[in-house]
Amino acid sequence: MALQTPPRLTTPRAPAGPTSSHLTDASTQLLLLTMAGLSVGAAGIHFAVAPAHLAEQALEGYFFVAVAIAQALWAILVPRYPHRRLLAAGAAANTLVAGLWLLVRLRGLPIGDEPWTPEPFGFADSVSAGFEVAIAASVLLLLTRFRLPVRRVHGPALAIGSLLVTITGAALLNASMTP
Repeated sequence: MALQTPPRLTTPRAPAGPTSSHLTDASTQLLLLTMAGLSVGAAGIHFAVAPAHLAEQALEGYFFVAVAIAQALWAILVPRYPHRRLLAAGAAANTLVAGLWLLVRLRGLPIGDEPWTPEPFGFADSVSAGFEVAIAASVLLLLTRFRLPVRRVHGPALAIGSLLVTITGAALLNASMTP
């Protein structure tokens, strides 16, 4: 009878990001698609208002273009590559942009023609900030492995997508009519 060595005891490691089974469930897919839609909506609004900001002050306009590009790229990448770092970076960046928006509405900026003069709240900018906060909240839900009570993605994704298109369209229409 041969002497056998006992199996080695190992401590399982926690996965660095969402597990592959977690990525394929309907709840995760719906959250990823929703975050991408929110980011596209916010990017579209930032692209729409960038020319007006470029005309006022070039630095502000370039900031809007940079934010819009980053949000559009994030929307493309996150459903395909939902890595923890990409998700966290998107949540942090969108939280910072929404925080800056709130600062400008409540206190104003320290630079520009009229420093520390608050700007009025508008429909389009409020929608964009709401989308950015919703992105951060969705990332938090995804990273804590929260499960939405859905079994299939198609119906809820269609409803959420339709709602986002309607809200974004209204915000873009409002942005085009605001001087």
